[in-house]
Amino acid sequence: MNKIDGCHYHEALDRTHIQLCNLENALGLHPVILAEKEAKELYNKAVKNLTDLYQVLGRIHIENT
Repeated sequence: MNKIDGCHYHEALDRTHIQLCNLENALGLHPVILAEKEAKELYNKAVKNLTDLYQVLGRIHIENT
């Protein structure tokens, strides 16, 4: 594996943001997600997990650059 540098952290942040945007755009207002409680709960967990990942990656990036 290649040495991790600042660009890798930025790339991971960017890719996480892209996936969060894709998730929100594709499912955030989907009628089934809105109507089905279990689906909505899982969707919300997915959004929270990606948001948490973004925050962790940002913190790590700051600590390592």
